[in-house]
Amino acid sequence: MRTIVAFLFTIGIYLNLFAQGTIKGKVIDKSTGEALPSADVHLVELKRGTITKVDGTFVIEKVPEGNYTIEISYVGYRKTHKKVEVKDNEVVNLNVELEQTTISLQEVVVTGTLYKKSLFEIYQPITVLDEDKLGLRLGDNIAKTLSYEPGINLEYNGSAVGRPVIRGLTGTRILILDNGVRIGDASDLTPDHAVSFDPISVERIEVIRGPASLFYGVNSLGGVINIISEDIPRAIHDRLRGSFRLMGATVNSAFSGFGVLDYGIKNLGFRAELGYRKNGNTKTPIGALNNTEVENLTSSIGVAYHTKNFSSGFALRNFNGDYGIPSQEGEKPRFKINRNKYAFRTEVNFENSSLQGLELQVNQTNYDHDEIEEGEVMTQIRMRTINGDLKLKHSKVLGLEGMIGSSFLYQNYKTTGEEKFFADADLYLGSLILYEEVELRKLTLQAGLRYDFARVKSKEFENVPAQVKNFNVLSSSAGLVYKLAEQMNLAFSFSRGFRVPTLQELFAYGPHLGTLSFEIGNPNLKVETSNEFNLLLKLLTSRASGDISLFLNYIDDFIYSYDTGKIDSVSNLPIYEYASANAILRGFEAKFEIEPFRNLKTSIVADYVEGKRRDTNEYLPLIPPLRAILGIEYRTSRYNFGFEVKLVSAQNKLAPGETRTPGYGIVNLHFGLRLPFAGVAHEINLNVENLTNKTYYDHLSRIKDFAPMPGRNISLVYHFLF
Repeated sequence: MRTIVAFLFTIGIYLNLFAQGTIKGKVIDKSTGEALPSADVHLVELKRGTITKVDGTFVIEKVPEGNYTIEISYVGYRKTHKKVEVKDNEVVNLNVELEQTTISLQEVVVTGTLYKKSLFEIYQPITVLDEDKLGLRLGDNIAKTLSYEPGINLEYNGSAVGRPVIRGLTGTRILILDNGVRIGDASDLTPDHAVSFDPISVERIEVIRGPASLFYGVNSLGGVINIISEDIPRAIHDRLRGSFRLMGATVNSAFSGFGVLDYGIKNLGFRAELGYRKNGNTKTPIGALNNTEVENLTSSIGVAYHTKNFSSGFALRNFNGDYGIPSQEGEKPRFKINRNKYAFRTEVNFENSSLQGLELQVNQTNYDHDEIEEGEVMTQIRMRTINGDLKLKHSKVLGLEGMIGSSFLYQNYKTTGEEKFFADADLYLGSLILYEEVELRKLTLQAGLRYDFARVKSKEFENVPAQVKNFNVLSSSAGLVYKLAEQMNLAFSFSRGFRVPTLQELFAYGPHLGTLSFEIGNPNLKVETSNEFNLLLKLLTSRASGDISLFLNYIDDFIYSYDTGKIDSVSNLPIYEYASANAILRGFEAKFEIEPFRNLKTSIVADYVEGKRRDTNEYLPLIPPLRAILGIEYRTSRYNFGFEVKLVSAQNKLAPGETRTPGYGIVNLHFGLRLPFAGVAHEINLNVENLTNKTYYDHLSRIKDFAPMPGRNISLVYHFLF
């Protein structure tokens, strides 16, 4: 009997291998009927892909019998999915009409959710910048690129260094991810450290506004920024596919370029990237900011093996940067950073099983950071990070669909040099996670629990003895999405997140020239605890989209540094110590887009946040003031142009020691062309920021005491895909 079963099983596999068909089709513009060359056609279940030819046609051969989903996308058009049934030795003909729209699409996201979901289906407020938006917003750094999105502001410190501020929180309260994994650099520690990822090489950015500890653990208390670049190929392309992007800017005489190539052989996909940036000093209306030159080099290679139910891949990414920060004292501190990331990812899907799938990621990141003054290395930072994540997804059980998972992280932090001011240490993190969701007609419930154990083991430094600190934290998140109407959803969520004190906050003892202070850490600090409530209303029609979010965030043991009023006798710097207090942040974010006439879009973005200490009612420092961005744009399948006005109010709600910052308004313009030619999709974007060269100061600028924000900037971005 066993022999017969084995024989029939073998025959079934054999017949399935040779029962193959072909999918043919053509992709055109719905309104004009023109062919769209270089459109991306993706066979989702088999993780195979191709691109359309000059005439918009495509062919996918040797497709096994079965039912499949075809995903068709083209920059600036609404992504489309088609269901097809492939039979043995038959040809499936598929004609696809893509619709160009001026309204922002409800993108499918992968950040902060177990499954790929539309933004319309998620209870958390999430922002997405795709390739189309990047052409308009591409800046010198990640934070600048995101700074026109609701709830996200820029903490400015020169063209290379900009930290994102989400709902009034920044630094180690914002977690930056490189393709879903902690970036592993020192950018969150102090305001003079740059993010080791160049925006020119970004394919897409997804941002969670608010706590995200459930999926990403400690230190994602304020939000998560996921930088997506597809280092490990997600699909196998049957012909060479690539894109190149060139950018120039006048405000700092910048030039940057980036190229990526994809190719596939049978079940293997290959990908390679190379990018370069060189900037001069940034110009302001009153003069240039000295020491703000930048030079970056970035590269990556990746390979992946894909079958219908199994994927595995490996990638190596390198970032090498050389930058400076503006200084009032005539000093010219330079920073040289180098980050190498080794990434491994495996996914297994199980058909007709209660265990739906398995995902495993293992990564190692080596980060080197040198701080140089007058040609000499004064401080060296070495970070070595190893982390892993395992997720086991299950199919519906009693109506519940979800996953269990675990993760670990080990990080070694070592500093040497004359300006070292806190102890070396090892960080250990381990976690368990449970997440479930259920659909009840118009109501979707999503909830989860996460337990994290953190251990910080420091070495002796100055007057601070070696110590071991243990932290046990329990994160939770619960949300619901209620369908008020076919095109309107109401979402409510509660998220509980945590942040472990940094090495600097715990063990600092010495002068820190990045903040011009003598810092003394506090080893008795507790874990920060965030309890945030969020109410979100979403609207989406063919002629309008919008969302408005109200949030209230109670943070216990909020860590801050304060001026003791004393001066260190050796460094002559003011002495700052770390303490904690309970805090509250509240505010709103809104974004609306309306198409009153065909191809014409009007938009408004507005946000506001207020932060206070709950014990003294004093305002928190570095909180962005009320802001509104008004825009109008005319867009067709071939060109677009528009202008916007950014209005920022004065910040009069000041923390002790802060100075008032007046309000301002600036005008921006943009013009874009999309030209399919010779089988290649060409895109040209001309952007003008601060059209009138206005002199203005931003409350979040680290250099506002001696320099304004940048002057008029004309940037040109050329992007072509083949």
